[in-house]
Amino acid sequence: MLLLALGVVFTAVLHLVAAVPAIKRRITRRIGEKTYGPVFGIASLVGIVLIVLGWRASGFVLVYEPPQWGWIANGVLTLIAFVFLGIFLFRGSWRRKLRFPMAFAAIFWATGHLLANGDMAGIILFGGFLIYAVLHILIGTANGVRPSPEVRGGHNLLSVLGGIALYGIMTQLHMALIGVPVFQLPLPG
Repeated sequence: MLLLALGVVFTAVLHLVAAVPAIKRRITRRIGEKTYGPVFGIASLVGIVLIVLGWRASGFVLVYEPPQWGWIANGVLTLIAFVFLGIFLFRGSWRRKLRFPMAFAAIFWATGHLLANGDMAGIILFGGFLIYAVLHILIGTANGVRPSPEVRGGHNLLSVLGGIALYGIMTQLHMALIGVPVFQLPLPG
């Protein structure tokens, strides 16, 4: 579980840089504007790989029994999280109003998963991301972080449709990517 915890901390610290413009500017000046994006992207992928490998290597250690309705709450909260992800990805007016739609997506996603999972690895992963997302909003607000002022017509609707589509895709890929089925449908026969 150490690898999982390292992946969560690495990813959180990496993404908190965006919440502190002075640090981001300093790094960008040092490595260059054109280099920052690819380096950030590669570092993010390293964090994701650490998390996935750490998750798969973690044994199941039950900490608490999730409520019976936890999986339903998780489905609803994760759908909401994907709509917030859609708001982050598109340039509608909702992105400017919410300021931190990706952090809100992480809060809904993590909370839902904490309600559905009661194991130590789940607490490390989802609890870690919940703490990170709250910190991101607090630090970003304190530093005056604002999304791009660009607003494109029709993107609010695209946000919702895109988020729902991504949710549908993730429910289908969850078993292959994460190793846990979202829905366990009975096989015919």
